[in-house]
Amino acid sequence: MTARSALPLLIALLLPLSAAAQPSAVLPAVKTELKRDKGVMPYARINDFLTKLGRHGEGLFRMDFRVDADKTTLPLPQVRMVVRSDEADHPIRLDAEGRFDLPLLPEAEAKSADLATNAGEGKLGVRGTIELTTPPEQLTLAKVRQILRVARTLREELLPWYLRWLFPRIEAVRICSATPTWELEWRENGQLLGLPLPVAANERDPDTRKGEKSRPCTLLTGQENWPDAARLLPPPGTKLSVKL
Repeated sequence: MTARSALPLLIALLLPLSAAAQPSAVLPAVKTELKRDKGVMPYARINDFLTKLGRHGEGLFRMDFRVDADKTTLPLPQVRMVVRSDEADHPIRLDAEGRFDLPLLPEAEAKSADLATNAGEGKLGVRGTIELTTPPEQLTLAKVRQILRVARTLREELLPWYLRWLFPRIEAVRICSATPTWELEWRENGQLLGLPLPVAANERDPDTRKGEKSRPCTLLTGQENWPDAARLLPPPGTKLSVKL
């Protein structure tokens, strides 16, 4: 598999138009008629993907959704979204940075569900990234190998072809921090061994903003010739992510 710089998984959702809502701490339901857009990915597919990720991902992955302010016409505090089905409205709450969770619906309800927004048709940008749930201080080579194994099985065997683009191939676990002093530690024959990890050339922290210099990063692929028990000793502020 050819390695390449990881890019965030971009989920371009052209969302149908619904009523404008005034900013409020508690989101009101969208009241006007939902105008369905045939160019939008059906919510049933999004729901199916999130269901399979939760059911077969062994708790290793989560999806981080956020509004892309650069591709949205409304200021972030004014954006309102709702998942609407024939049975109910499910308001979506955004945090100060535009992050949000999508509701998991029963399969039957998801078939009639769609996304609605007050931004206007095709005027709301949404970005989704695959995130790891393992804290840096709990990362071992056994966990890295589990992440790669589960990701491969999920993509190649459990997700239908039309959902695989939502879960690209994962090549490695990326480790980034301001100071590149990562180390693996394990015991062998009663001895405590430590191994510094090298900086990966040209590897960028996915949280780096455009025009800014990336923090140093290193990679673990699970194919390293070290024991499962080898544990990461992360410097403060370390962030884990997946290299796609």
